[in-house]
Amino acid sequence: MLVMNKTHFVLGGDLKKSLTEGYTLDFKKIFKDAFAITRSNYIPLTMACIFTIAIVAFIFTLNYEALIGLSESKQIIINLIFSSFVVTPLVTGLHMMGINHAVGLKSRSIDLFIYFNIILKLALASLIMNVIIFAVNMFLTQVLGDIGQKISYIVMIYFNIVFSMVYPLIAEKKLSPSLSIKLSFRLINKNLLQFTLLFVFLTLMAVVAILPSGLGLFFFVPFYFNVIGIVYRQICGVGVVATTIVKKDNDDDSNNDDNDDSNNDDNSDGDNNGAGKNDGSKHSAEFEA
Repeated sequence: MLVMNKTHFVLGGDLKKSLTEGYTLDFKKIFKDAFAITRSNYIPLTMACIFTIAIVAFIFTLNYEALIGLSESKQIIINLIFSSFVVTPLVTGLHMMGINHAVGLKSRSIDLFIYFNIILKLALASLIMNVIIFAVNMFLTQVLGDIGQKISYIVMIYFNIVFSMVYPLIAEKKLSPSLSIKLSFRLINKNLLQFTLLFVFLTLMAVVAILPSGLGLFFFVPFYFNVIGIVYRQICGVGVVATTIVKKDNDDDSNNDDNDDSNNDDNSDGDNNGAGKNDGSKHSAEFEA
């Protein structure tokens, strides 16, 4: 008889420790590891990036003519809905492919579409973040005028940095949108200077990648998601379930038959509290307080 045993463990850092004690990013090691990971997982992630661009471009083209006759406010609302319900799940898929690569797991291009099953949570997170950014920018513009509008650009960059871990936290930790936003905000503000430098480096690399007729983007874009995956692994840790198959002798099975009835309740509880299935609820319980 074959019996499967599941063991849950976390690879990389510890989210709770990062929130309380902080962390340090080693840029040299991060970029070196990301370069190696990108080379070994280049095709699936690159194809997923191409699929994302093609899907977004196709839908945008279909909607373009329909949006022309609408007012500016309606165009903003439609674009926001499109971004939240289409772009966000695709980007989350790319993030999770990078995280999988960071812990040594392989991925397939079709993994891009896995996270449409949590589309409501991802869309809600996207809407909340966009409302926060819009409200702050409107406040600065109304109060400070032209100066406030210029400051709002810096504020927008700031929010894009501090919210960069929201989607992976929802997809990997199974956290609620509001809790993921709070944790991402707190995590990145723990070491905002290094995160800002990281995104400056990535922006400079993107500019360099664009120069040769944009061909460098075919390497930079998957490289970017692998970098974010490595950073996420280092500061949050990644939950992994290892499954081992054990072969049991018939004699052992017969000896355990007498205990089946008494253990039925315990076994059912164990099944309902398996490591892989209840990852999210355990993390939620730890960090909601």
